[in-house]
Amino acid sequence: MKLYSHIRNHYLIIIGFFIGLSGGLFTGILGLLLGMLLEPLVQQFFLERSITSYLVQADPRFTAEVQPGITAFCGLAVYCIGPDQMQEAEFTQKAIVQKALDLFHCSSSDGPRLETICRLAWDNRDLLNTDLLAESLKARMNNEIDPEKIILALQELATNYAPNQLHRVTSIAQVIAPDTMKSKKDGPWNILGLSPEASVQEIKKTFRRLALEFHPDRLSSLSSEQKQAAEECFIAIRYAYRQALSEKTEQKSGGFKKYS
Repeated sequence: MKLYSHIRNHYLIIIGFFIGLSGGLFTGILGLLLGMLLEPLVQQFFLERSITSYLVQADPRFTAEVQPGITAFCGLAVYCIGPDQMQEAEFTQKAIVQKALDLFHCSSSDGPRLETICRLAWDNRDLLNTDLLAESLKARMNNEIDPEKIILALQELATNYAPNQLHRVTSIAQVIAPDTMKSKKDGPWNILGLSPEASVQEIKKTFRRLALEFHPDRLSSLSSEQKQAAEECFIAIRYAYRQALSEKTEQKSGGFKKYS
């Protein structure tokens, strides 16, 4: 009876207590849900800021990588393609992502992260510190990745999407694989922008595209000096095409070449 009397005399206080308790519990649950929603967004924000800082400054403390060196590779690939493909940015970024996945032996689940890297590199392409990125890539590469394959991958991307930017690949190669470039600067695969593992069909397709682009008959609007440079390029491309096909023929015949 005393308890009932106490409750009846102080029921407003008791009701107020339970209202406050329920309100606090509701506020706590709401805060928890809000935190769960905001946490991935905040993490993504800091991740993108870290990636952007690395692309611009090549900070050696950067560790948020899928594979060592892959962030620098994506940044350098965007640089090699340059501003030529701004209208096809999404398409070229996907090509870079696929090349990076293959080169660094990543799974398809890493694709979204690499797409983020390429997007950030594209948005900050005028600020990319390519010299430091090349040095960083060289330092981060493990023994499983051949520097020559990285250069060939950059050459293929530049050849397919920005052939007039191939000189950028050469400048990167001088940092990553200087010995390789000295011995293969004028090699057929370097000129065509293909890997030695390319098929005959790929060689022919690349030759047709480059031949059309550098054919003298299509460059009538250029100056005499530019025409001469284009003619020299056309001759080099034609010679590289024949040499590449010759090497493929030798491979198919077991390394023996028939001489007449």
